[in-house]
Amino acid sequence: MKTRKSHIFIFIIALFFPASFFAQTADEIIANHLAAHGDLKKWKQIESMKITGKFTAFSEQKDFFCIKTKSGAYYSELFLGKNAVIEAFNGKTGWTIDPWQDILYARRLNSAEENVFQQKALFFTPFFDYKEKGAKVEYTGKQNIDGEDVFALKLTKANGKIETWYLNTSTYLEFKCESEWVDFATPVPAQTFFDDFRTVNGLVIPFFIERTFWQRDRILQIENIEFNIKLDEKLLVMPRKEQMNKLEFMQGDWNVDLEVFTRRGTWYKTGATNSDINYVSTNLLQENINYENYFAYSKRVDYTYNDADNKYRISVFDDLSSTFEIFEGNFTDSCFTADNCDISYTAGKAENKSCTQLSICNIEKGSFILEIKSSNDGGKNWNPREKYTYTRKIK
Repeated sequence: MKTRKSHIFIFIIALFFPASFFAQTADEIIANHLAAHGDLKKWKQIESMKITGKFTAFSEQKDFFCIKTKSGAYYSELFLGKNAVIEAFNGKTGWTIDPWQDILYARRLNSAEENVFQQKALFFTPFFDYKEKGAKVEYTGKQNIDGEDVFALKLTKANGKIETWYLNTSTYLEFKCESEWVDFATPVPAQTFFDDFRTVNGLVIPFFIERTFWQRDRILQIENIEFNIKLDEKLLVMPRKEQMNKLEFMQGDWNVDLEVFTRRGTWYKTGATNSDINYVSTNLLQENINYENYFAYSKRVDYTYNDADNKYRISVFDDLSSTFEIFEGNFTDSCFTADNCDISYTAGKAENKSCTQLSICNIEKGSFILEIKSSNDGGKNWNPREKYTYTRKIK
């Protein structure tokens, strides 16, 4: 009789409580999900992964490889159609070279792209140590997607981005993910599908990943995975434009001798000073120099390269006169020469305007000479004015 009453009691409870009351919790689902991916102790011993395979984009299938690390770093070389693309991410910031965007040099990632690269850098699932990463998970129930019974988990990451993951109710492996992606640097919603799970060194990994967003379709078919491959940290450093590397000889700390050209046609030394020239940004070389030439001067000189007209651009701020001048030029033979003859701050162009030329010659490993010349006929004839001889400081 007592047993019968117990059964009746359990039956009554079942009537009043929905089936979801007895369902698994998010933590239980995640525990099974992680176990389905293999030995967690082995996962924790992995410092990096190198993945090689084929990547399909714009109907072109090309070679793909990437290296990702436990710290969240990521480096990849792939093709989008026929264009070679390089991606790099140090776990917080990164850069890419993507000719599809008509930018042929490295550019920094925007915040939406940084979120995407965090996803790309994952070893296998965002639920691995998700609490330690500041993320939160909510189990939203079971669903059926394309005939697949799945658990739906809402993941809110530390950066505030939300992803919804769908795990197979039988295998507990990921079936689909809905997240924010990017298309030409613009945030877009995306769906990612996972298939062809294989065991590598006791670890279960999807070898087929398909991602769709808008009308795009991207497919990664993994062919090989290697663990604990050392990532050369230099690969993560944002490269300069090729043209900016040509100015690298100027970088450093310098002793500078100052000379002026006299009416007698000779050079007269007026003093000496110091100069520091350094890359303050990937594609910006900057000089700070203070010196006396009758008056005390303080100048900041910026060197960049303008891809629009294939010329170097130099800006000079003179603290004494509170003026800002711009020069354009290029390398000619063994010298680097720039002038402001074609720079106009008003409409039209003066025929015989006064202009200035900066010429860097005698370039050696530890020295170079900057000569300043002036012209009163729009650059047809140049007259020497000042000369600065730079000698690298010995540390």
